[in-house]
Amino acid sequence: MNQISKGTDNSALEYIQVNSEEFFVYDVPEYVETRNEYAVYDGMLKSKKPLLIRGPKGIGKTLSIASWVSQRPKMPFIHYDCSEGTKESNLIGRAIIHRDGTTPFKLGIIPTAIELANKSKVAVLCLEEVGSLPPAMQKLLNPLLDWRCGLFVDALNRSFRLDKDARLIVFATTNPSTNGGVFEINHDLKSRFAIWNWDYPSMQEESKLVNSYGIPDDFVDGLLRLASETRALEKKGNLDYGVSTRDISDALELYRSYDHTSGIDVKKMVLELKILGNYDEEDQINTIKSRIESIFGKEIFGQRTGKSQ
Repeated sequence: MNQISKGTDNSALEYIQVNSEEFFVYDVPEYVETRNEYAVYDGMLKSKKPLLIRGPKGIGKTLSIASWVSQRPKMPFIHYDCSEGTKESNLIGRAIIHRDGTTPFKLGIIPTAIELANKSKVAVLCLEEVGSLPPAMQKLLNPLLDWRCGLFVDALNRSFRLDKDARLIVFATTNPSTNGGVFEINHDLKSRFAIWNWDYPSMQEESKLVNSYGIPDDFVDGLLRLASETRALEKKGNLDYGVSTRDISDALELYRSYDHTSGIDVKKMVLELKILGNYDEEDQINTIKSRIESIFGKEIFGQRTGKSQ
């Protein structure tokens, strides 16, 4: 049962204490390092410096952090998906109404992370797609990331600060600012982070990241080549979507699901669901179809039934 704590005076609201065990990470999909990520994260743990990872979607930014945390038992991991709709109540907290009529305060992401770090002596906060936060919400993060190491919550008349012997390692991820639908990160927030720029992995690296066991080499090689071509076209502005490592991994899982299914051309089905399905504009669909036919053969879309060989 959740415990309740009071603020610093009798007029303050009570707040619900956090339970560290609810934030331990155990089951995380396998992650293969390509940049010596874990050693870098170990350095962040020692320095206490926040780290912003900037790179395309679907290349394992958040997964790498979760995987690193999972190897360190009893280290709480707080993950929050930032968005344009993020409000102060999400980051700071809000009063909630219980059935018994009481109105305790539910801590937001920032004070929750501080409380967990103080209880466990070390915790990790990951703010996914921090670039999607509105400017006013970005500024709420500033006092957590500098010498203040905390914030004041008006509703509780209480400051939440890291204990001297506690560490809260803050990670953030964001897509490049050239991608649509994101805000520019405020200069004052950006200056508080160490920033690590990631790009798509090479075809050789990517082949090690995905599980291609049991799938024909020609299909895997073709899919990797197709992904590389879509990324190049995205950078040139000819496509609005580059196929990610996550897309490739999903496509291979779909291949296993549809393989040996009567009446299904497995290659055609996978390419339609996980590649063509990412595009809406007719000219882009035609471009992708052309690239698929160039790599897999012009007959790929001509076969209606029958398992591909």
